[in-house]
Amino acid sequence: MASATATKKMMEEATCSICLELMAEPVSIDCGHSFCCRCIAGTLEKNNPVTSSQGTFPCPLCRAPFQRESLRPNKQLENLIETMKEIDSEKLCEEHGEQLHLFCEDDGQLICWHCERSPQHQGHATALVKDVCPAYKEKLKKAVTKLRYLQEQCKSQKLRTREQITEWEENIELQRQKIQSDFENLHNFLHEEEKCFLWRLEKEKEQILRRLQDGEASLKKQSLELKNHILELEEKCQGSAQNLLQDVKDTLNRYSDVKLKLPETFCLDPQTVCHVPELCFDVKKMLRCFQGKGNHMQEPRSGAAGGLAAILLLTAL
Repeated sequence: MASATATKKMMEEATCSICLELMAEPVSIDCGHSFCCRCIAGTLEKNNPVTSSQGTFPCPLCRAPFQRESLRPNKQLENLIETMKEIDSEKLCEEHGEQLHLFCEDDGQLICWHCERSPQHQGHATALVKDVCPAYKEKLKKAVTKLRYLQEQCKSQKLRTREQITEWEENIELQRQKIQSDFENLHNFLHEEEKCFLWRLEKEKEQILRRLQDGEASLKKQSLELKNHILELEEKCQGSAQNLLQDVKDTLNRYSDVKLKLPETFCLDPQTVCHVPELCFDVKKMLRCFQGKGNHMQEPRSGAAGGLAAILLLTAL
């Protein structure tokens, strides 16, 4: 209880009488009272000097006169306030109410001196938080480095996938133009065959494009997850030793297996290809065969050549 009373007393002494908060950048004046630098500066701006010639102001607490030039930083008080903030932010053992000054290596938990002597942690390797914190902080930093590397890989893959999508669409368009040009040269009776090739090409485009886009979406999702992992680890590194070591082994185990799942690669040359001159050659051979045998029509071959032959035979009749 005496400790709590002393802490409360120190908090009261470190509280600015102007803003009623713990002092920020405390400064002292001639009478010995201290205030937040911003608070006392605001008071000086609002009040005119008591004596214009001397340029003095009244202390907000005791009304003793002081000059603006007498303001001086109170570093000792500032350090004390920072220490009180750290003490106030430290976590206590939920079971014993003591400071968690120890770290159990076996269980990866913050414990107090009562916990260390309990059957639950008997025989376990324990150490002071301040002693083990630097090593685990270094491990967390290495985990951050790995995640950043994976994040860079993810970014590169995202760019490459976007380039592939663009290249794929450009190649599709070039192939479309070639197909359309070839079919135009075969006149109107190739129109149905042309539509067939274009339909197959469109299906091929949609299939590969969808898979490329799925890969892009996966990389985007992984990039966001990596960013969140990095933020979480950086927050741990920047926090107090207790926060850093809380479940630190689970954290390291969880992120040690993080890997970047790369999207599958594809050949960006379309597989739907139409060789019109070869089709014409096959059709001409079939037509000559038909003419040589009179009006006994042969069953045309399957595929594009068969379709074209049937059209040409019908046209010839």
